[in-house]
Amino acid sequence: MHAPRRKTFNSVNAASLARWILLTSFLAVTGLIYVFLTLQLYHLGDRKKALENELTSLRSQNDVASVQIAALTSRSAMQRRLKEGYLKMIPIAEQNIVRLSAPARAPGEDAVQPVANKRAGR
Repeated sequence: MHAPRRKTFNSVNAASLARWILLTSFLAVTGLIYVFLTLQLYHLGDRKKALENELTSLRSQNDVASVQIAALTSRSAMQRRLKEGYLKMIPIAEQNIVRLSAPARAPGEDAVQPVANKRAGR
């Protein structure tokens, strides 16, 4: 007959296993976060470059529009349009002109003077 054998199991150190699992998972999460942040950095860099290109384009369009506005509102352009009949000008009647003049003031000590840089003793 066979003698009863005792089954032996290999013991597992649970504390050591938990420590290694925790360390491995920490490194894995750290690596994933690093990859995510690197990809986000590249994505935001591409977006920033696109926005800078759009800003440059808008500034150049603004400069072109400013030049066109200056050209279309210049005196020579207005006179040319007037000759072409595109613009119509009528003279302003004398009754529609308002003229403002400064009221006469008596010079005194309390009066406000328009020029305050008079120097005495020169």
